[in-house]
Amino acid sequence: MTCRKYFQYSKITTVCLVYMLLTFLPVICFMISGRLEGEVSLNARRAGLMVNSFVIAFFTVAICLMISVFASLWIYTEFSRRSLLRWFFLTLAPVPPYIYALSYMNFLRFMGRYFPEVLRYRMAGIFPCVVVETFVYLPFACAAALIALDQVNEKEWSAALLFDNADKVFFKVIFPKQLPWLLAIGAIIFVLSITDYSIPSLFQVNVYSMEIFSDYSAAGQSVHSLYLSFPLMLTSAVVIIFSLLPLKNISYTMKAETGIKPAYSKWLKAAGVTAVLLTLLQIILPIISFIPSMQNLGDDLISASSELWNSCISGLIAVLILTVPSAAMALLLSKDDMSFKTIVWVIAVLPLCIPGVLTGIGVLKLFSSTSLYVLRNGALFPGLGLAIRYMPFAVLIQYGCYLRIDRDRIRAAKLLQNHRGSAFLRVQLPLMVPGLIIAGITVFLLALGDVGTSLVLMMPGREPMSVKIYNYLHYGSSEKVTAFCMMQMVVSLVMMGTVCSLSKWFQRRNISNG
Repeated sequence: MTCRKYFQYSKITTVCLVYMLLTFLPVICFMISGRLEGEVSLNARRAGLMVNSFVIAFFTVAICLMISVFASLWIYTEFSRRSLLRWFFLTLAPVPPYIYALSYMNFLRFMGRYFPEVLRYRMAGIFPCVVVETFVYLPFACAAALIALDQVNEKEWSAALLFDNADKVFFKVIFPKQLPWLLAIGAIIFVLSITDYSIPSLFQVNVYSMEIFSDYSAAGQSVHSLYLSFPLMLTSAVVIIFSLLPLKNISYTMKAETGIKPAYSKWLKAAGVTAVLLTLLQIILPIISFIPSMQNLGDDLISASSELWNSCISGLIAVLILTVPSAAMALLLSKDDMSFKTIVWVIAVLPLCIPGVLTGIGVLKLFSSTSLYVLRNGALFPGLGLAIRYMPFAVLIQYGCYLRIDRDRIRAAKLLQNHRGSAFLRVQLPLMVPGLIIAGITVFLLALGDVGTSLVLMMPGREPMSVKIYNYLHYGSSEKVTAFCMMQMVVSLVMMGTVCSLSKWFQRRNISNG
């Protein structure tokens, strides 16, 4: 074995071991904490809960992907690549997911004035869960679909237009190139949906992830909760492996813009317009819900300032903890000549199947059974749990961004560098900054809206905003919920703007010094 190969194997092993230690930490704590007490069985009731979870997740993914495919195609055709308007569907990405539940309830109450039978059938059940979760995850699905279209080389489909019409070129050439990214975002949405119990519980639907939390709350047996999670983790693992592994075959290619706009048929254009209107509806309904809460915003801001502070600090700590290990893993995945690529990919994506409730219980067990218990009263405790929960998501986001980096520039910098590591610091790291920022912002938003992990890890007197909103929705205080969501959105937008401004300043400074 040559020194170069030995160094490559040792680097792969080190990154994978550190990543596995962090992401599988909850499961490791369960394994060493004790033995199983009592019997774990998948009875008829639990099987029904599993079916509910699967049905909600499946239809949410199917609807999100269907809308995102046609919406992204219309946006890609009608808007310039440099136009910020093409990302309009991300306007309310910082909004907590519960505002969509509240918007749905308010809309049905309004419709119930004229059609009373609507309230009887659609205020509870699986249907409203699917509708609300579709609105929650639709911006991310549209973003992934549009980014996937940007990855397609225009020379390929522009040449195909010489031999076939635009519709067939889309389905035969463009859509297959887009499909791996659609499967990836579909798998992520599926995992987020099937492991979430907060939205289904608002509409009186019992799901399997709630059973795990209820079991631990009643018995306090962490090992029992682990075994109870196996059906959920197995289902998620199958979806994750088969949906995300095609991404490993995607490599960087230079994209060319031809300026040609395909002339699609009327029905394909109509499907695109309809999909865009649905994305606009996802923006309009929450904005309407914001209006009644404007009067008492000052009082609500004071009453929830501590919870908002707790959420922001926990989210920031989570981003700081996961940035370096997720960046290292994403760089490893983006290498074209890496050995054992399939194994490394499985290691990277498999932690996605661990439910947030289980992550919280595992971190709780770690802190309560070791000397780290002294840190439990601080923000580090929930921040670590959120970092472990969302680290695989950060890896996939950074991987997608790193595929757009010009590898030839990095290779040239390594050949011409005067000191070892200067090419990384002066060339590669600035190119990685956009991916780090996008991943950090996404994880921060996911952490702000998290309930499954936060509810297990929160300490008395340190309630996060997401749990406060979740509790108030159960009490029916819709005006306060809207105000809390708007506060959280404003903080998220301010933080996103600050980080993006710092990033642009850093890039301008690096260019001027280079």
